Amino acid sequence: MEVKDVETKEVESQDVEKKTKKEKEEKKEGVMTRVMTFIKEEHKFENWILFAISIPLLVISIYILLAGIGNAMGDNESVNMFADTYFDVSVAGWGIFNQPWKVILISSIIVAIAAGSLIYSVWPVFVPSFKELKFVTWTDKKTLFANSLTVVCFIVFLTVLFYLFNLALAPLFNLMFGA
Repeated sequence: MEVKDVETKEVESQDVEKKTKKEKEEKKEGVMTRVMTFIKEEHKFENWILFAISIPLLVISIYILLAGIGNAMGDNESVNMFADTYFDVSVAGWGIFNQPWKVILISSIIVAIAAGSLIYSVWPVFVPSFKELKFVTWTDKKTLFANSLTVVCFIVFLTVLFYLFNLALAPLFNLMFGA
């Protein structure tokens, strides 16, 4: 009888451990589900802020990347001079920026993050477009070729027309402005 009691107590304790473990996992999954739901929701205001921040961050990090590449190559041309004037991170005294390859690595990571943020912020704008593309009926090759040929011919015609206007009116403008 005692052996059975010990065995049932062990089974019960294992069941309790399994239940508490399962409850903890469910609670953890519930928190993660709420977090993922919040992340997946469209927050227009936050997307605009992310978009506004990611563009200057992308531009600045590209300039720093170019400066790092210029320093690594020993190039003292205009890109490197511009970067040294406005984005000289190598003299900041930080050990992380004491080598050009470190500047290139850090700025490449920042470029990737900024580009990802930019894509993430504008992605909700394009999602409805992808749904609408399912309803598009595409034209056949013959019609596409005919329409493309029409557009190219019209562009060539306008180019020739504006060139002839330029030839005809250039002497008049030279007389008027004395060039």
